[in-house]
Amino acid sequence: MGYHAMLQVNSFGLPMNRAFREADVAHYHIIHDGFFSVAAMPFLSRVKPTVWTWHDPWPMTGHCIYPMECERWRIGCGACPDLNRIFSMDFDNTRKAFALKRRIARVSRLHIVLASEWMMGMARASPMAKNARLHYIPFGIDLNRFAPRDQAAARAALGVKPGYTVIAARGVTSPYKGAEALAKALDAIETPVCIISLNDTGVFDRHIGRHQVIGLDWSDDEDRMIDAYTAADFFVMPSTAEAFGMMAIEAMGCGKPVIVFEGTSLPEVTFAPECGIAVPMNDAGALAEAIKHLMTDEDDRIARGARARALAEEHYSAELYADRLAALYREVGNAPSSQLPE
Repeated sequence: MGYHAMLQVNSFGLPMNRAFREADVAHYHIIHDGFFSVAAMPFLSRVKPTVWTWHDPWPMTGHCIYPMECERWRIGCGACPDLNRIFSMDFDNTRKAFALKRRIARVSRLHIVLASEWMMGMARASPMAKNARLHYIPFGIDLNRFAPRDQAAARAALGVKPGYTVIAARGVTSPYKGAEALAKALDAIETPVCIISLNDTGVFDRHIGRHQVIGLDWSDDEDRMIDAYTAADFFVMPSTAEAFGMMAIEAMGCGKPVIVFEGTSLPEVTFAPECGIAVPMNDAGALAEAIKHLMTDEDDRIARGARARALAEEHYSAELYADRLAALYREVGNAPSSQLPE
C-alpha cells in the first residue's frame, strides 16, 4: 500500500514494557526498518518524553531513504521520479505517505537529534520538523579501539604485498556508496596498489591481477575492521548519499585521511579540505587524482592522518557523544510538560 513503517500495531503496546515504564526518557533510533510503526509516535511521545535520532532523511520523504537530486521532499512529494529507490513502492502513493508522516510529526512531542549539519539543514527545510526541537549531536566511537596501531603487523595479517600503497574502501554494491566510481578511478591508477574491500570485492573483481584485491566480506568482527583501517594508507568513501558516515570517523580515529565526494555530509564530517579531501560528485577522474596525490605526497598524507586523529579526539569520542546525550536527556526528562514540543 506504500505506507512503510505504519502498520505494525504492536508498537502501541510499548508502554506495557517494564523498561519503558521505568525510563525517564525514550530515545528512538532507526525505527523504519519494518518492525515499528511511526504512527504510534503521537501516543508514545505523550506517555514518555521522547528523543528521536534521524539517521537518514527517510522521516522527511514520501518513501525513499535518500532523495538524491529530487527536491520534492520540500513540498510534499508526489510525482515521484523513482519509485524503485529504497523503500520501493509499486505505485506512486508518495504524496499520501508524506502527508501522513507530516501529520504524525506535527501532533507528536519530539526532540529530534541530527548527527551532521547536512542533516540539520534538511530538517530545517522540511515540513516534518516544524513542531520539533532540533539538536545537533555527532556520533562518537571508542577511540581507544579505533586508534593508530602497528601498520606492518596489520598488513602481514591481511597478506598485503610489500611495497604497495594500500587503499581501504567499502566494496558493497549500492546506489548510495559509490564503489563503481572508485572502481573507475582505479582504472586510471597505473602503479599497482592494494585495495582492501570492506565487504565482498564486488566491483573491484575486474582489478584482480592488475592490483591486489583483498575482500573481507561482511563481518561483525570489529578487530578485523580495525586491521583494515590500520593497514591502509588512506580510506576512500565515495558515497553519493550519506547522512553522517561512521566508517569515515572510524578511519579518522585510526589516523587515516579520507577521500569523499562533495554533496553529502562527508566533507563536513571529515573536515575537508583541512583534513579530508572532497572531489566533485561522481567524478571518477577527480577521485583518481586525489588518490594519486595521497599516493605520491607522503608528507601531506601523514599530516592529514595526524590531523584526522586529532579531530576525531576533539569531536568524535564516545565519551563526548555520551555526555551530549546525557545533557539532552536531563533537559528533556526534567522539562515541565508545558515546555514539551507541541
